[in-house]
Amino acid sequence: MTLNSRKAPLAPASKVPIALMRHSVITSTDPETSAKIPPQDTPEKSTGLNTLAIKQVLPLAMTLLIAWLLWDKVANLDVSAILATVSNVTPRQWVLAGLATAGSFWAVGKYDSVLHAQLGTGISRRSARRSGIAAIGLSQSLGFGALTGTLIRWRMLPELTLWQAARLSGAVALSFLAGWAVVSAAAVLLLHPDIPWVKPLAILAIALAGGMAAISVFPPAFMARLPWPSLRTMGTVVLLAAIDTILAGATLYILLPPQIDIAASQLISAYLFALGAGLVGATPGGIGPFEAMLASLLPTVPLEPLLGAVVAYRIVYYAFPAALSAVILLIGPYRCNLSKEAQITKTKDSPYLTPQLEVQLFSAPRAETNLLRTRDFSLLTATSGQHLALAAPIGQSLVVLSDPLVPKTRYNAVLKALSQAARAKYRMPVIYKCGARMAGFARKSGWKVVPTADEAWVVPAEFTVEGSKRRQLRRVLRKAQDAGISIKEGGRVLPLDDMDHVAKEWRSLRGGERGFSMGTYDRDYITCQRVFLAYQDDVLVAFITLHETRTEMTLDLMRNTQQAPDGTIQMLIVAAIEAAAAYGCPRLSLAAVPWAGKDSNYIISTIRKKFLQKSGAQGLKQFKSAFGPNWETLYMVAPSGLALVVGAMDILRRVTAPPRAPRGNSMRASKFATHGTLRLFHRKSRK
Repeated sequence: MTLNSRKAPLAPASKVPIALMRHSVITSTDPETSAKIPPQDTPEKSTGLNTLAIKQVLPLAMTLLIAWLLWDKVANLDVSAILATVSNVTPRQWVLAGLATAGSFWAVGKYDSVLHAQLGTGISRRSARRSGIAAIGLSQSLGFGALTGTLIRWRMLPELTLWQAARLSGAVALSFLAGWAVVSAAAVLLLHPDIPWVKPLAILAIALAGGMAAISVFPPAFMARLPWPSLRTMGTVVLLAAIDTILAGATLYILLPPQIDIAASQLISAYLFALGAGLVGATPGGIGPFEAMLASLLPTVPLEPLLGAVVAYRIVYYAFPAALSAVILLIGPYRCNLSKEAQITKTKDSPYLTPQLEVQLFSAPRAETNLLRTRDFSLLTATSGQHLALAAPIGQSLVVLSDPLVPKTRYNAVLKALSQAARAKYRMPVIYKCGARMAGFARKSGWKVVPTADEAWVVPAEFTVEGSKRRQLRRVLRKAQDAGISIKEGGRVLPLDDMDHVAKEWRSLRGGERGFSMGTYDRDYITCQRVFLAYQDDVLVAFITLHETRTEMTLDLMRNTQQAPDGTIQMLIVAAIEAAAAYGCPRLSLAAVPWAGKDSNYIISTIRKKFLQKSGAQGLKQFKSAFGPNWETLYMVAPSGLALVVGAMDILRRVTAPPRAPRGNSMRASKFATHGTLRLFHRKSRK
């Protein structure tokens, strides 16, 4: 792999959320519109080019400085002896070196494939590998790797913008640097080279890698929402770095002349450190720092034969790949570089969903699918382009929430797509809070199933506060009535300032909000929901919000001030049930409470106890039981017991993590988003 192209990246991988890029995968349900829009000319392009060009000034200055410092030694070299070494390389050495180079560049292409999957660009693995090989093959010879690598990827993947290509190049460079550091540190600890200052650095590198792995598995609460790579992604990057660099070092070892008697391990470990010098020096191809470090680490090796082998190495590892990459570049990109496999599709970076997606959400069997508006979720998309379910990569897992978006979706299609997308994301597939039918099919397919929640629901048309089961409900409702509580349904114009005050006081009383599968208060978010407001003497003291689909309304947020009398929230919910009956909604869900039964799996049981403690499940179930609801058990399923345990840990951390800060592009209600307007649009779309 390149020396210069592996210099410090443009931006850390953790700061490359693809949702922030200008052109992401379209979320239309129409397969004909699922292709990416070619980038348009924007000021962003010229700004990106200028930035990349400025970043090449330091490498060029470093090249000139090293050439000046080493000029005396270079001037005294026997050039004829170096050339003789190159001419004496046997055909067998050239062939073996070429095979080692091919293996190294296979790993080079996989870097891009892994990063495309991590960033969710929607590019196929085949196109990602091809563009990665072309970018590295040329940029390592041309120099100025950040600039040339970005431009080549942009040329080979026209579906990306220039800024996306630049960030991808930065992510690839950063991933290689991390992998190289671990591989080099392992070489130091295993081979014990006679370099006194290296061992402490190796121990530090291994410790940092261990710390990153630990954060990936057990992130602190404030880091739980960061797009941290999974442990499998990290391991894959380190493995690819090992294959890449060891085969590159083997290429040099194969080309050594017979008079140099040195162990392969010694040469390859010296190569790794010389590669590091090339990275630090940031000269084109690492020329100068690489040779100087290699010679200093191998003081007993004759300099001219060693440099002759390096020249032969640069012919095999730089010139040939550069020629091949130039041919690939001239051929140009494939007609379509988008992946045709099941994948995770992000919504467009817009405050509005497409009308088609609004219709699909409104037709979903579970209203909870409107959590797509929180941007914590993306869409699990089948190979046909159909959106199957809500999904989110968290921790080590790829989690699908609830049942499929389309009622008649085959469960086998969901399991197959989830498994395929999770494999591409280097994560474990998990389904959270699905119904009994989905869980039963998964069990028959060999997946592991555990209960995870009990959902309370009522039939609005049949609901009444009368009866012995709702005696407690009537009692608290009378308290709210006696306190003068009045209920209003919120319209298009909501008292947002007053609601902000209620939500802020509620947070201070409860110690913060939850997230992931639980809604978080946000002004734009609640405009997409049914809202019911409780007033006392014209002062807003509480409100609730509900998700809505054609067949269900689901309770989401419940917020109140300390001044709200007992029974206020219950009165709001009763008003929502009555409104749902008037709208003809056949089902209203009071949302789920954690399942509190016994687990045979000790680890799952321990995780469940922690979740029950943090969620206040006992009081919540008692609160909902006052409505005399029906109860439905929801399940978590995964292909293995390990995936179940890891998925449960990931979900627990994400639910209890601090919610994301409001962003400027929060999801808002479009004219197709809720209530009668959407129903009218839906009826028209069916004609």
